[in-house]
Parts: sequence; C-alpha cells; structure tokens
Amino acid sequence: MIARRRLRSVGIIGLLLAVVLLSGCYFNIFQTARTVGAGKVAISVGSGVVSITVGQNSSLVFTPQARLTVGLSDSVDLGVQSGVMIGSSGQPGFLGAIGDVKLALLQDSETFSIALGIGGGYSPGLLGWGVEGAIFLDSNITFLPLYAVYRPILPLSGTTLGVIHQFAGGLHLDLSDSARILIEVDSWNGVLGGGISLDVRF
Repeated sequence: MIARRRLRSVGIIGLLLAVVLLSGCYFNIFQTARTVGAGKVAISVGSGVVSITVGQNSSLVFTPQARLTVGLSDSVDLGVQSGVMIGSSGQPGFLGAIGDVKLALLQDSETFSIALGIGGGYSPGLLGWGVEGAIFLDSNITFLPLYAVYRPILPLSGTTLGVIHQFAGGLHLDLSDSARILIEVDSWNGVLGGGISLDVRF
C-alpha cells in the first residue's frame, strides 16, 4: 500500500514537471543595452516568476537565475545564463543554459542606448535547443530609467520551424557606478511573467 502511494506521488510529480517543462518556463531577459566595458566582468543574480495554468489549476513557478558577462571590448559583451525552476512541489528542475553576444550600436549615458544580441543554447523557453536574437533599447534619462527588449526565438528541436516572441520592459535603477537593480515584466509567447535582478560589475 505504501509503495503504491509513493509510486503514485512520484508519477504525479513527474507529470507536473512535464507540464511545467512543456508550458514554457523561460529565462527572464535581465539585460539592457548597456555593455559592461572592456576587460570588466558583471554578475547578475535574480529570480523570475510565472503563473502556469493547466485546465482549472494555476500555480506559480519561480525561476532563480544567474548570469556572467565578460566585456570583450567597450561595445561587445559575451554572456552565459543558467538557472533552475521551482514549482509548487518544491522540487527544482534545470532551466537550461544559454550563451549570447551583445553588440552596442549606441551608448549615450545621458540619452539612449541601443544594442543587438544573438545567442542560443538549451532551455524549456527555447523548447529544447534553439537560437535567439535580441534588440535592446534603454532610456538613460535620469527621471526615466526604462529599458525594453524584443527577443525572437527560433526553436531547433521541433519538427516545424516557428518563431516565438518574447518582449520585456522594466526599470534599471542604479545603486552605484557598479551596481544596479533590474525590475522586469515580460511576455513569452503570450505567457506573462516578471522578476527582479541585482547586477554588479567588477
């Protein structure tokens, strides 16, 4: 009797995990158009949250994430991001890992910044293996510290090719010359989420 209950519990947890994986838990973007600078390193830690609905049931999934960025030059960054997802069961699952390169087209600390990015890796947000692009736009005006990002995602693991769209926007709040907080709201293929991240440069 106890063995059947355990087997049933494991089955239910496995089913919930599969549903979460197929429902599109994704990386928050947690990036702006700003590059870190030649020879500098930035570490970002944060967490997103997304509400997953299956039938009549809804649950929150938390996605703690970390990002490492290296400045190859003043206008080119190389980054890698990974994390976990934690559903209502409390069991963590691998969120995947993605790498990307960002190229700054315009960096004006008093007006606007614009950058382009390209990357890829493995993640439920990429539906397995996939590639992605990114367009970053920052407002650096003191009283309007906003950023916006559009990320087209091309999954490579499926039988048909189709683009997934991710939009994000938020506030980049400077704590000092080397630290800031990003507060983000995003939409991944129509699934709404949000999160907060601390970004520190060395």
